[in-house]
Amino acid sequence: MKATLKGVAIALSILAMVIVVLSAVDAANNVTVSATDTYVKVAVVDLNDTPVHNAKITIGEQSFFTDNKGLSPSIQLAQYTNCYDSQITEWGTVTVIIEKDGYTPTFVFNCVVYGGQTRKLTVKVYPQDASELPYVSYVESPPDDYVKSLLTSENSAN
Repeated sequence: MKATLKGVAIALSILAMVIVVLSAVDAANNVTVSATDTYVKVAVVDLNDTPVHNAKITIGEQSFFTDNKGLSPSIQLAQYTNCYDSQITEWGTVTVIIEKDGYTPTFVFNCVVYGGQTRKLTVKVYPQDASELPYVSYVESPPDDYVKSLLTSENSAN
């Protein structure tokens, strides 16, 4: 029995070391950029384009609420990463989460931000209803120049 427990302990130790190494390799592939003077300002509206007051906006560890006009304050980003290409540092992506009682939680994945600029983002939220929709997610495409560069590199490879 002792030999079996010792073998399990060794296997778990090896597994833990592999996980640490893989985590370090993954972290090395994502370049985090300091986002000095980079902001996001979110406007939240309902399906009739009516501003949604007091919606909670979360970006990273920061949370803010919209005012009577459905606008968040300018949210300064401490840092961001580029989920499309870790070599690109002039723009990056963040996830924006919108929550409000009576509305379905809404996520904006890959919201593109440019260093040194304010990104103005309007998000339409859906009222909760009998559909049991657990959440709404929007996924933003990368900038047009980036997409075109992928097409160009794909064509030159053929």
